[in-house]
Amino acid sequence: MQYLADKTLGQVIYPRDIQARADVNRWLFWSAYHFTPAVGFISRERVSKTMVGGSGAPDPVEIERGETLLKAAASVLDAHLAQRQWIAQDKLTLADLAIASPLMHTAAAQLPVMGYENVQAWFARVQALDAWKRSGPSPSVA
Repeated sequence: MQYLADKTLGQVIYPRDIQARADVNRWLFWSAYHFTPAVGFISRERVSKTMVGGSGAPDPVEIERGETLLKAAASVLDAHLAQRQWIAQDKLTLADLAIASPLMHTAAAQLPVMGYENVQAWFARVQALDAWKRSGPSPSVA
C-alpha cells in the first residue's frame, strides 16, 4: 500500500510530511504486528478452513488464542478512537484501510469486536466509503 501510494501522484491517504507519515506508519506497523495476526488466527479457523475444505475442523485453541490477542488489540484501538474519527491524522489514511481490511469477515469469523463502540463507529465510516463498497464481492459472488 505504501509503494502504490508513493507512486500515485496527488494521492492524499499517505502523507508526504514526515511527521504525519510517521503517525500513519506507527499504525501500519501496529496493525501488522498486533491486530492483523489476531484476526488472522480466528478467520483462518472459522472462515478459511471452510472455504478450502479438507483442512479439518476449527481449532478451539487457535480461536481462543486469536480472541485473547484481538480483545487486547481492539481495546487499544477503541481507546484511541474515542476522541477521533480516523486512526491517524484527522482524515482517512492508509492506516484506516490497513486496519479495516482484516475486519471484512467480522460476521463470518464471529470476531469479538462488536462491544467496542468506537471501533464499530469507525468501521461503519470506512464501510460507507465508495472505495470500500467497490472493493467488495459482486452481488453474484456474495
